[in-house]
Amino acid sequence: IIFRVLVEAVVSTQSTGQTFLKSVFSLLFQRMQSSKTTKFMKNFIVFMSLFAGKIGAQLLIDTIDSIQQGLFGMVVEKIFIAELQKIAGETEKKITAVGVTKILTEGPAMLNDNYVRLWAGLLNALVQMFEEGVDNSTPQDEHFIEIEDTPGYTTAFNQLIFATKKPLDPFAGSVTNPKVHLAESLKKASVRYPGKLQPLIQSGVKGPAVSKLQEYLLSANIASLS
Repeated sequence: IIFRVLVEAVVSTQSTGQTFLKSVFSLLFQRMQSSKTTKFMKNFIVFMSLFAGKIGAQLLIDTIDSIQQGLFGMVVEKIFIAELQKIAGETEKKITAVGVTKILTEGPAMLNDNYVRLWAGLLNALVQMFEEGVDNSTPQDEHFIEIEDTPGYTTAFNQLIFATKKPLDPFAGSVTNPKVHLAESLKKASVRYPGKLQPLIQSGVKGPAVSKLQEYLLSANIASLS
């Protein structure tokens, strides 16, 4: 429920104070450290992706790094890259795709010395999310029970409040095809950073992701990146 409230707040306001944002993310990281469940991690990824897509990728990076310098690099490596394959649901995957695309192409910190080492890995993870099946595995030692997962709570409250709500697509009017959106965003970024993206892709994008990425570019009528 906390993520649904946060998502609706992001969609409705699209901006808020830096101190407030730092407090929100600090609380979420504390929650993650105390009980890192698969459900929480998936919701956290979708929330961060929505934040990047609606408010801005660089603000997401700066806010997380304001908690601890270099923390966003750990978020990319240990959360986005490691867990992206577990995102399920058409709307959730679209939100994640748009947000990760923003991080890759509109977050300058991802293309400078800070986090450039993680850029290709994040792109690989995004292509895998597009093309491969959902990873439904959970750690063997995961036993924390979310309060909204308990039968009484779900029946008496959660379904009562949210059962009639359709999944929210905050990018319905701006992004039709997330794969084409990725291709178009990569092209724009390659113009802003000439000669930067292509070497990263050639050296870091692996296996079937190479041909799939080329398919996305062709679908967007893009012959090559700058």
